[in-house]
Amino acid sequence: MDGWPSVERPADVGVPSFGVVRRAVQAGAAIVGVQVLAVGIALLVITSYRRAAAGWLLPLVGVVDALVTLQIGWLAVRDIRLAGRRTVGVRVFLVLLVVALLGGAGVGALAVYRYVNRPAEGVFGSPVMDRDIRFTATEFRCGGKIKRVTVRGTLCRVKLNVANTGSAKVLVEAKVQRLRDEGDEYPGLLLIEGRRRGTAWGVEAGAEVRGVLVFDVPRGSVLRSLEVHADGESRGVRLPVPAELPRPGKS
Repeated sequence: MDGWPSVERPADVGVPSFGVVRRAVQAGAAIVGVQVLAVGIALLVITSYRRAAAGWLLPLVGVVDALVTLQIGWLAVRDIRLAGRRTVGVRVFLVLLVVALLGGAGVGALAVYRYVNRPAEGVFGSPVMDRDIRFTATEFRCGGKIKRVTVRGTLCRVKLNVANTGSAKVLVEAKVQRLRDEGDEYPGLLLIEGRRRGTAWGVEAGAEVRGVLVFDVPRGSVLRSLEVHADGESRGVRLPVPAELPRPGKS
């Protein structure tokens, strides 16, 4: 057995004859239709309020898509065998079609997902929202030192106001904030509020915290943007680094 359906046709049972090419084309059209439907559902998920459930909905759509596609191919091969025709060419055609369509649909869905979930745009000095958190970033600079803060590269800092506009306490972590250059990203190191310093701020509902966000970036980095995030799964907001910001050097 080769895994494809094997059907023995009794001699006294008549099977309607049809063209192998026509049946293969019918199966191919059905597979294309299934892929179009799957892509449409995926786009609906990632562009609607259901985006938060994309982590389990998209894999489910993919599994159902694959099962339906395989079923269509299996039925096409069975029908052709019932008619007493050779199926090697049909198998090759259907396999290549399925691989091409599934691959294309996967790449396209990933590209759209990344585009839809790219960070929003903001500017330094103006409030920006990510989920229930309102960030205001100001006075970005690199170089110098902060007492009791040790870095391996260059110390960069930004004054940051964080306001919780939601109804529950949130934890804003330094490590989910990002500084980006041309190709790399650098997570936040510390959050400092007055004499208190740590890796996160707990912000009560309706409260606001003001302090400094600290980064450790490699010497010589050409920084392009700061990304602020309410949490590690949020879309975030990208703030272009001001052009007059000095290039990180020896600190």
